[in-house]
Amino acid sequence: MNSLRRMLNVLDLFRPDQPVIDVDAICKELGYTPASAYRYLRELGAVGLLVRLPRGYALGPRVIELEHQMSDYDPLIVQSRDLVRDLCEQTGLDVLISEWYGGAVVNVLIQRGTDEGPVGGGRGRSIDLFQTATARVVLAYLLPRQIRKVFDAHADKPEWAHLRLDWKEFSKGLLAIRKQGYCISESELHAGRMGVAAPIFDEKKRVLGSMTLVGRTTRFLSMEESHLCGLITRAAAELTARIARQ
Repeated sequence: MNSLRRMLNVLDLFRPDQPVIDVDAICKELGYTPASAYRYLRELGAVGLLVRLPRGYALGPRVIELEHQMSDYDPLIVQSRDLVRDLCEQTGLDVLISEWYGGAVVNVLIQRGTDEGPVGGGRGRSIDLFQTATARVVLAYLLPRQIRKVFDAHADKPEWAHLRLDWKEFSKGLLAIRKQGYCISESELHAGRMGVAAPIFDEKKRVLGSMTLVGRTTRFLSMEESHLCGLITRAAAELTARIARQ
């Protein structure tokens, strides 16, 4: 691992339960020497990615600048806004645009519908890999070795122990999703909530992320399943075509 990658790994230490880090945290969690930890903190601070506080370092103002840049100009977000708005108006459901990033699926755009209830992860937060249509439809279109890597890295974690995940059954389920072109989930992450997701691809047909309709099960069942699946797959296909033209 080169020094740049080692330095950027420091940013992975920021979590909701750890908004501030110090040299001790870097050395303990990443195994770096104190000298390296101090050097990386200094360099990240110099470019505004970190800011010094009495108890350590927090994320700096450069992160907010980059977030603003992404919100206003990122092609995936910009090209999807009207599609997301139309889906929301047609169905009353929440609409998510989510992106595959570093072994996780992250919501980058959320449009709330008329339903109350949890949306399945806030903007900028990683979502459940195994209990959401949003993530499973992305996993279904990864390369087999990528899927196995994700499964091996996460399946044994305590938070998914109740699922009793089995590789053969899991991979078979992803193959079925890929064959139909969308994924439906019901009451997996939140009781009484349903979601249907379709994949989004880049110009080389590599999966970028997904587009999802989410809402109360009762609202889903009041509409034809084939109608909702058609809406989300057509919108995702249009977004894929727009990205290819960028």
